Amino acid sequence: MGHGSDSDLRRDLGVFAVFTIASGTMIGAGIFVLPGPAAEGAGPASALSFGIAGLIALVATMCAVELATAMPRAGGPYFFTSRAMGPLVGTVVGFGAWLALIFKGSFALVGLGWYVTEFWAVPVLAVAVVGGLLLTLLNWIGAEESGKLQNAVVIGLVAILAVFAGGGLLASNTDNWSPFVTTGVDGVITTTGLVFISYLGIVKATAVAEEVKDPGTTLPRALFAAVIFVTLLYVGVMLIVTGVMPIADIADSSAPVAEAGGLFLGALGGAVIALAGIFATVSTANAAVLSSSRFPFAMSRDGLVTPKLSESSARFGTPTVSIWLTGGIMIVLALLLDVEMLAKLGGTFGILVFALLNVTVVLLRSSRPEWYDPDYEVPFSPILPLAGAAAALLLIPFMGLLSQITAIGFVLVGVGWYYVQTRTGRPVQPDHDIRDQVLGAQYQRSLEEKRSQIGNLTTGGPHILVETVEGETNPHLLTAMRSFVDRFDADLDVLTVTEVPSHVPFAEAEHDVDDDWMDHIERDLALDDHVVLFDHVRTRDQTDALLESVNDRTELVLVDWQDPIRKHHLQESHVDEILRSKFPVRLAVLKPRGTDEISDIVVATETGPYDQAEVELADAVATVTGANLTLLKAIPEGASEEAATSAQAYLEDLTDLLSSPAETELLHAASVDDALVRRANQADLLVMGAPTRPDRMSEFFGQTTDYVAAETDTSVLVVKEPGVQVPMTRRLWRRLRRFADRDST
Repeated sequence: MGHGSDSDLRRDLGVFAVFTIASGTMIGAGIFVLPGPAAEGAGPASALSFGIAGLIALVATMCAVELATAMPRAGGPYFFTSRAMGPLVGTVVGFGAWLALIFKGSFALVGLGWYVTEFWAVPVLAVAVVGGLLLTLLNWIGAEESGKLQNAVVIGLVAILAVFAGGGLLASNTDNWSPFVTTGVDGVITTTGLVFISYLGIVKATAVAEEVKDPGTTLPRALFAAVIFVTLLYVGVMLIVTGVMPIADIADSSAPVAEAGGLFLGALGGAVIALAGIFATVSTANAAVLSSSRFPFAMSRDGLVTPKLSESSARFGTPTVSIWLTGGIMIVLALLLDVEMLAKLGGTFGILVFALLNVTVVLLRSSRPEWYDPDYEVPFSPILPLAGAAAALLLIPFMGLLSQITAIGFVLVGVGWYYVQTRTGRPVQPDHDIRDQVLGAQYQRSLEEKRSQIGNLTTGGPHILVETVEGETNPHLLTAMRSFVDRFDADLDVLTVTEVPSHVPFAEAEHDVDDDWMDHIERDLALDDHVVLFDHVRTRDQTDALLESVNDRTELVLVDWQDPIRKHHLQESHVDEILRSKFPVRLAVLKPRGTDEISDIVVATETGPYDQAEVELADAVATVTGANLTLLKAIPEGASEEAATSAQAYLEDLTDLLSSPAETELLHAASVDDALVRRANQADLLVMGAPTRPDRMSEFFGQTTDYVAAETDTSVLVVKEPGVQVPMTRRLWRRLRRFADRDST
């Protein structure tokens, strides 16, 4: 998968430089605006809420760092998820990250109005509108000018907050912290969701990865230190504010940090803190416009939104429509919603983005596509990323009904937008989706399981149970019997079953089994080193008799399938029933269609990895017969390059686990089923897995056999891994039949 050309930027950013950049993305309006609503929601324990939010953000930062070191050209969470899981998830994350930063900017604009009123008696919302227009204009003129403003503001804020923390620790009254938790656990969790918006900027700091010296070491050290530093700073500020002011006064104040500073730093100190609040809210709103406007710009280039959003100004070189659209929405939201609701909605979208980042890492670690080679890896994966995602998502139920409805509606709208856009708009990028990564993860898990299981035999002398039809055999059945006996070093239990109608007594039942059927099979097999046991069973139910013949030593059941494959019938056949049921041991059903020697074997699957049984049994036949063995996979013509690459790699890795030499073949076809049929017709034996989920209509009419098995002209070995114990319905039916038989006799 391509990620753009190699970066030509100089890698000269060290740990301290990255630390200051990352800290600047989080130190802003949150620390100056949220203490009032946070203290009202959780009292002194609001400091704990900031700490919990910081821990969740730290895990998300770990995941973002791993993704950034694997994709050094990354442009934020949209780029990470779209390139990893495809444009559908990328659409949801792109819109989510965009809206999260828009809400954060709106929240900062209202906060700006609050702090300006500390100096001038002007309408709060008027300040928010003017500030929003000026910042949008500034970003339209150029990001360089915007970036210079941002750096200056951050340096000043850190210095002022350091003075505030130093004086406040000495002035705090610890009696104000008792009781510490005033609204219970629910209040702490709800407040955690409220303040989560303060940490949204950290992920965008990973965009500097291509300019960092030794990113695998520098990025984690700098970004983790930044999250920890800012979290401790937030916790400290909340403890100071609640330590010098009563909770009721904090809740009623529009500038609680400035008022708290005025209590222990004097009027001048309070004014300086209020001025810092103005700079902080300006910084946050400016960063929101600067960053969020780039999301629709990037999505437009990938074909997910209108091309107009990626058009740049001929004069300033900035995305005009994207910037003004972002700024306009930000201003409208500031006019419509209060600070607390803006913070909750922004935090909700941020939570969804952070959770998807965590899941992205888990999927990429599981699938391990060829291009994914991060310099840093999240420890304790997948437990830590999944725990971080779960912790973030669990905040949403505590953030109010509007946040919950908005989260669900947003995901649905994002998915709907993607499907409409892909059908009516331009081709989207990238061409793969989350299903390719999930399938890649299944391939890797399949290989790991097969490495540990192939060749492991049942202890105590395994047996292979073979069900023949009226004691008859055929060349391909005999070949399979010899092959499986050799592979598992097993003895044979050969069974033939005569099904007796319920109105006929067993003693009067007729059958077509030759008296010397056992001698014929023993002679044809010519197994000198293995025991062959025979049994002829008369029964009311053929499937029941087969199940009862399975014991603890049975390694495999091989069934000869002589009846035609009936595609449409109301009464299921014996083979249909055993393929449908969760058979207690490994099952192989042979449909013989030839008498020639087996010299060419194809193992085929259309979706997902092979079952172990498919591979091992095909390998067993190839080893004994010396036949050519081909591992075949068919994928649709429109499959992504990612899907084709992971499928080919899976096939090649699988050949290393086999005893006999094997070739691989990847088919691209408009009709996967038809392609498999055509390829199977060129072989002597097709080995394939049993269908696991037949559609309901086919299931009603009794069809559980695969289309390919029905249509091909070659012999087919349909194999199935063991399921659970005999299904409850069959155990009940067995008891009823036995009861009826006892009465009839």
